[in-house]
Amino acid sequence: MSQAAVADADTIMQACLNLADPKSFFLYAGAGSGKTHSLVEAIRELKNRERERLTFEGRRIAVITYTNAACDEILRRLEFDPLVEVSTIHAFSWRLIQGFDNEIREWLRIKLAKDIDKIEGELARSRGENKTSRGNRRKLESKKRRLESLDEVTKFIYSPTGDNRERQALNHDEVIKLTAAFAPERPLLDVLVDRYPVLLIDESQDTHAPVMEAFLKVQQLVPTRFCLGLLGDTMQQIYGHGVTRLDRLIPGDWLKPEKLVNRRCPRRVVDLINVIRRTADTHQQQPKPDAIEGVVRIFCIGTTQEEAPNVEEDIAQSMAALTEDGEWASGPQGRKTLILEHKMAGRRMGFEKLFSPLYAIDHLKTGLLDGTLPALRVFSEGVLPILAAKDDHFLLLEAVRSRSPLLSKEEMQSSGDQSAQLQRVEDATHAVLSLFERTDPTLGEVAALLLQTKLLDVPDNLVGAIALGAPGEAPDPEDTNAMTNYAYQLFLERPFSELAAFASYADGLSPYGTHQGVKGLEFPRVMVVIDDEEAGGFLFSYDKLLGVKEPTKTDRDNQRDGKDNALARTRRLLYVTSSRAESSLAIVVYTPQPILAKQNVVAAGWFMESEVEIL
Repeated sequence: MSQAAVADADTIMQACLNLADPKSFFLYAGAGSGKTHSLVEAIRELKNRERERLTFEGRRIAVITYTNAACDEILRRLEFDPLVEVSTIHAFSWRLIQGFDNEIREWLRIKLAKDIDKIEGELARSRGENKTSRGNRRKLESKKRRLESLDEVTKFIYSPTGDNRERQALNHDEVIKLTAAFAPERPLLDVLVDRYPVLLIDESQDTHAPVMEAFLKVQQLVPTRFCLGLLGDTMQQIYGHGVTRLDRLIPGDWLKPEKLVNRRCPRRVVDLINVIRRTADTHQQQPKPDAIEGVVRIFCIGTTQEEAPNVEEDIAQSMAALTEDGEWASGPQGRKTLILEHKMAGRRMGFEKLFSPLYAIDHLKTGLLDGTLPALRVFSEGVLPILAAKDDHFLLLEAVRSRSPLLSKEEMQSSGDQSAQLQRVEDATHAVLSLFERTDPTLGEVAALLLQTKLLDVPDNLVGAIALGAPGEAPDPEDTNAMTNYAYQLFLERPFSELAAFASYADGLSPYGTHQGVKGLEFPRVMVVIDDEEAGGFLFSYDKLLGVKEPTKTDRDNQRDGKDNALARTRRLLYVTSSRAESSLAIVVYTPQPILAKQNVVAAGWFMESEVEIL
């Protein structure tokens, strides 16, 4: 029965992708159900069938997915076929609106005027001089300057992975809002539909709400010209910018196939995630016929953060004995440990002091987390590969040749003496390598040497921070430029080894990951670490979910009104993390009331009493 259901879901999805008679759909695909496989196969079948027509008409199949890594994986599976454009929502949105400079300018003119009126109103109501009023004055002056200079901008620019700080640059939020405003209106509506007769959105429950609502409106306006295919699972919505309960917005005439079989998890984990989501919706999964039984345990601990690494290692040893799987006992590398906040990984891996100053700056967060921040890349994509190749002369030459501006064609031609230029490169390379032979240098020391030798290009932000010298007293938090410079000054004081640890974490190669960052991934052995106090956030509360802490009035009001709330968000997060396990799962709960936590998870039917340990 389940096999037929899976086949039906894939067949329905493929039948919808018909250029002559498009049908829009929402594919409901729970954890481990093979959603990416279904997406790729449906695209492959469509392009094989319609290649000639798509090519002749100059049209493409568009796929939006959540991360650059997911884009790369889908493109790889489709063998980088130029008929398919795969991108993140920001990159896709910019590709749509790029070139509509006059329309963008007028939209910004209206928005900036509204923003200025709002800030002036807040300043008029403020009482005296304080940090908020000073920050508002800076924002006001900045927006006024931008409004006054709008007509000087002839061409707007944007980078999905950059800081976008230039005068003519749009920021991430503006690109989303512009696309949402323009897409349902002509001429962009026709540009979208004519260029992409099929638009497939993976992880649609987490796609930015304004754009998702705009695409739904486009589909309703031109249903015979446009196939909108949404793939996802509302139980796996973990970001606040998606549409709350997207399934309620899906038109009644859409097809809604569902993939029922979880092909990843053992039977015991499938049972657990089914009961976790039972109070949220009616969707339940089945394990694959040959699924192993698997092992789950929850450990409730009333201990301090300082003891956490040792406690977690002891738990891993216990899991090794319970599962008869020695990999649990082989250290952090033998399992995937999922933590709630990046700083928790920073404490465990030793990069917290490098990470925290940059993470505190809003416009640096995206580039920091996806590894595209230029200040990171000069070290992670420049210095680290050179260090890794130091013992192999051929690999070292290649590592330097492909990265150093000193060996560019233009630089070599202008040098006059190529032999002397090559010697300069060799000397610079050995100077960098020798820096690491003596010590664990600071990032500032490495950057200063790169600047002196010109072996690698050093980003302007770091050049400026080097010029400022050692960090002094922290500036006014409302002064964004000063805070950015200060963050880079603190960053440059950290040892290079912390950068190497963070680069491993950012690439997903470390034994740690965040609860949010592992959606779509899978691991044989998973340890989920739950600690509200250490995480220090307010959007999620495992203590409330486990009944250790009472929901607030706001939580209860939001539940009553069908709005998102801390309990619902945390339940979804626990579903996502638990469903990563392919073999065994350990949930580690740091809580002030471990006995009560045990009583509640047993009473809720999540775990049997024998599966809960109090430490």
